[in-house]
Amino acid sequence: MKIALLQCNSVNGDVVGNTQRIATAMRQAAQAGADLCVTPELALCGVTPGHFLQLDGFVKGCLRALDTLAATFKDGPALLVGTPVPSVYATGLVSNVAVLVEQGNWQVVSRKVYRNLEQSWNMSVEQDEDARYFDRGISWGIVTLKGWRLGIALCEQTLNEDGSFWNVGHGGSHNALTELMRRGVDTLVHMAASPFRQGSQDARERLLSHVAARHHVHLFSVNMVGGNDCRVFNGQSCVFDPTGQLLARGRAFTEDVLTVNTAQGQELNENVQPLCSCDEEAYWHALVLGTRDFVRKCGGQKAIVALSGGMDSALVACVAVAALGADNVTGVLMPSPFSSSGSLTDAAALAANLGMPTVTLPIKELMQAYETTLSPGFALFAERPHDVTLENIQARIRGTLVTALANRAGALVLNAGNKSEVAVGYCTLYGDTVGALAVIGDLTKTQVYSVGRWYNAHGGCIPEEIFVKAPSAELRPNQKDEDSLPPYDVLDPVLQDLLCPLASGGKQEDGAPDALKHSVRDMVVRAEFKRRQMPPILFVSRSSFGTGWRTPVAATLRLPEA
Repeated sequence: MKIALLQCNSVNGDVVGNTQRIATAMRQAAQAGADLCVTPELALCGVTPGHFLQLDGFVKGCLRALDTLAATFKDGPALLVGTPVPSVYATGLVSNVAVLVEQGNWQVVSRKVYRNLEQSWNMSVEQDEDARYFDRGISWGIVTLKGWRLGIALCEQTLNEDGSFWNVGHGGSHNALTELMRRGVDTLVHMAASPFRQGSQDARERLLSHVAARHHVHLFSVNMVGGNDCRVFNGQSCVFDPTGQLLARGRAFTEDVLTVNTAQGQELNENVQPLCSCDEEAYWHALVLGTRDFVRKCGGQKAIVALSGGMDSALVACVAVAALGADNVTGVLMPSPFSSSGSLTDAAALAANLGMPTVTLPIKELMQAYETTLSPGFALFAERPHDVTLENIQARIRGTLVTALANRAGALVLNAGNKSEVAVGYCTLYGDTVGALAVIGDLTKTQVYSVGRWYNAHGGCIPEEIFVKAPSAELRPNQKDEDSLPPYDVLDPVLQDLLCPLASGGKQEDGAPDALKHSVRDMVVRAEFKRRQMPPILFVSRSSFGTGWRTPVAATLRLPEA
């Protein structure tokens, strides 16, 4: 039997458009002789529909779309499609299911079984949110097609074995996969929507290979592709034989139709698309795809990027141009009296290399106007030590200017803050935190440089001067980031241990002084109020700020000494 994995890029809520995307991929699969097509989970409505599921008529619209697919492919291949349907178990909830569309009809054949939330340290809050809309499910289903018994599993998998989908239950609760295998299947069809994270594809394939070999079955795993708000799905659907050997892998970070015949062995060949060669390559493709889909799925085409002449805005501009095209990205240079001439020339050189238009808006007179207007108010309050009010005004002027240009152009502002700055609050609210999307907000400063180096080594055009200059916000004379922060090569390992302790094992920076660790921890805690007001961040790491990060805003962290 030929099974085609439809690596879809669904748009949340766009049931009509997603139906058309699935139909287009099915026609391609039919031309390749596919007997069965399989989509990722929730491909019909989008992988994170959220409260759409409770809107009147939304789930009914998904049912009508199933009718359309059944009628369109009455004489075509069968289809397993992920969709919500009304729950038969819980009032007010829906079920996350696999529907078999075949010979003009459709029926629910498998329901997602959700794991206990406490099982895995890296369980994201999105699965917790699922409990608001979806019932828990009871068991996965089996489909018999052309003499094959196919077990249908709807699930994601984590980066560690204990929380992976074959270990659904613990402490005596049932294991959905083991139950499915006891009922007897020849092939496991895994319908997933697994977001990209650092190292996720390697971990995913190891787990899936283990499942195939352990239960001696063919395993077809189809994964979503595309950007959906903060999450980026990398595709790379894969197929394993009953020994756990990889037979096929779909393309990374792009739509694909991967067709494999279960009736014949296959050698590793052109069906196995290559993995990314390094983290930097994966980060680059994830950021480009996430940026492109965020802008386009929001109904836009254009972006505004504030160019400071530094590394962060340079990388964001390169990502934006790769995602949207140079004509759709405008760079804004906003020099102050403290901006170095090198910052202006470096920003202009970068823009020229990328072929993107720019505009220069000096802010000196605006700074003076703000100070004049605010002077009666300033007179009411004594100046505090290390006061940064006027520095922050510069950042807020720049934030106002880029958002005004975005309004006029019908564009989105792309934020250029990195994870190191976001973590410790080295940013100005309503200034350099403005934007619709924080493109590199999940890359530390050192990772920003490493991705920039990878980009240049593969045809990129960031001027060398941008790499070698000392990082600076340039809000006062001769300012350097190291005036306020530890060097980034010292700070970033400490942040890694703090933000993702179980992944790092606390070993990234064993030699860091306790005073430094405590200082960094306190900065992270104090900055939470800023992070709550920042744009969404594209997730690429295993410890992202955003929906999965939970700490209080109004808090003081003080612990007794050991």
